[in-house]
Amino acid sequence: MKSTSFETNNIKSVALYHFAACPYCARTRKATNNLGLQIEKRDIRLDSQHRQDLLNGGGKGQVPCLKIESKSGQVEWLYESENIIRYLHHNVNEIKAVLTGIANEQDHQAA
Repeated sequence: MKSTSFETNNIKSVALYHFAACPYCARTRKATNNLGLQIEKRDIRLDSQHRQDLLNGGGKGQVPCLKIESKSGQVEWLYESENIIRYLHHNVNEIKAVLTGIANEQDHQAA
């Protein structure tokens, strides 16, 4: 597995590029659900901008792909369901903390 260059506690956001009928995407979505991660999902077949972002950022239209953005603004595009699932398992606590922080920010802005 390609290791990410991010240090612990350096994740700013994550998003999963996918499409509904892809079996590898389904496997990855199931893993996010089993881990209790409410990761933003970007369907490349329903939104052409998501597909273009994937092509421009990651360099290819392959899904699933996890976009990982660090607090410094560095972005990594992680491909292959096994690699993504391994990354999620390894970083589940940090990702949960990030997602909780994002949800709290959104709640605060809506109030």
